[in-house]
Amino acid sequence: MPEETFRWVITGAVAIATICIVAMAAIMFILYRLATRVEGVTNRVVEHTEPLIDSVRYLINDNTAKISEIVTITKDTAAHVKEIAAVGKDQAHRFAELGRDVTDRAKAQVARVDAAVDETVEQVHNLGDNVKSAVRKPVTEVSGVLAGIKAGVSAYANGRRPDVTRVTQDEEMFI
Repeated sequence: MPEETFRWVITGAVAIATICIVAMAAIMFILYRLATRVEGVTNRVVEHTEPLIDSVRYLINDNTAKISEIVTITKDTAAHVKEIAAVGKDQAHRFAELGRDVTDRAKAQVARVDAAVDETVEQVHNLGDNVKSAVRKPVTEVSGVLAGIKAGVSAYANGRRPDVTRVTQDEEMFI
């Protein structure tokens, strides 16, 4: 794999990790704003419920029998509002955990991609070395055979021993 392709693959993996992190940050920001709104709504509900409770007390003094049932319903409503706020808070914590989990998984996947790319590059280098040695050995052998044939043809064409005018010092020393 060429170095430029390798760099593009790594750049792509880093871009994917960056997009994941930015997406998680956006989701966390949205969840924070949602939790803040839920808290605001809950606070407003509580603020509106308190004057109602005062009015209910006045009515209780005037109409004790009929109002006792309304008081029970109001208490149940306040309890449900608290439960809703608690559930909203719990959901916000779960979304935060989910964001952390997604981040961890994305990091693990990027690490796996990086390891796979490293292994692939190493295998490509090994393949190149194997191809080089596989091509060089037969070429060297064929070259040697051709050199032997050339020497043999030259020896038969010129006789067994060349004359003195064509003999070099190396050939004389060899013989």
